[in-house]
Amino acid sequence: MKLGIIAVLVLALAGCAVGRKEPVPHVDVSISELSLGPSSFLEQTWNLTLRVQNPNNHDIPADGLRYQVDVNGKRFARGVNNQTVIVPRLGEAMIQVQAVSDLPSVIEQIGEMRRLDRAGIDYRLTGTLFSGEGRYPFEYSGEITPLP
Repeated sequence: MKLGIIAVLVLALAGCAVGRKEPVPHVDVSISELSLGPSSFLEQTWNLTLRVQNPNNHDIPADGLRYQVDVNGKRFARGVNNQTVIVPRLGEAMIQVQAVSDLPSVIEQIGEMRRLDRAGIDYRLTGTLFSGEGRYPFEYSGEITPLP
């Protein structure tokens, strides 16, 4: 009987401990600005300003980024950056980066631009923000709709 009561108490305490998980630290990253940078026939460079928002209750000493931009479900550009920035707790930082696309990706997207008149353009930013040994994956999606 005592063993049964002890088992029930242990299970109840374990259930309480499992129910109080801390939220997984994450960041929200979106594209604030985009412009064409230095380019050649085979390769295009895009200048991006990324808005990194930190909803966590601690500063994030970011020391790198890896990211990819997809347009209409297809990879368009990718990039890496090793600049150091502190993203304050419950705050944000703007980071200037570059992404690179190649000629086949651009040609494919030009063909898709005919859709702009009807459906708009969907884009998706995915990647990882690095902080020492910590990693903060992120994903952001948006849509550019045609003007009425």
